[in-house]
Amino acid sequence: MDEMTVGRHKRTRFWAVRDAAGELICLCVYKRGALEVARRLTSAPASSDCYLRETPPEPAREPARALSNTACQGE
Repeated sequence: MDEMTVGRHKRTRFWAVRDAAGELICLCVYKRGALEVARRLTSAPASSDCYLRETPPEPAREPARALSNTACQGE
């Protein structure tokens, strides 16, 4: 089977297991469980992580700036 990726699902606490095409296979509560699902689907030995990779985290967004009272009043 192709390479699987394990990474955060959107901006939640859940972990997504995706195939090489990026299609969602399953969601897990724990990262350890997601890695185990990916390992079993790739039939890799328990000590081998060569077929699995974690996707890098998404860059943090800048927080929205608060509008001042004058901007809200249209002045």
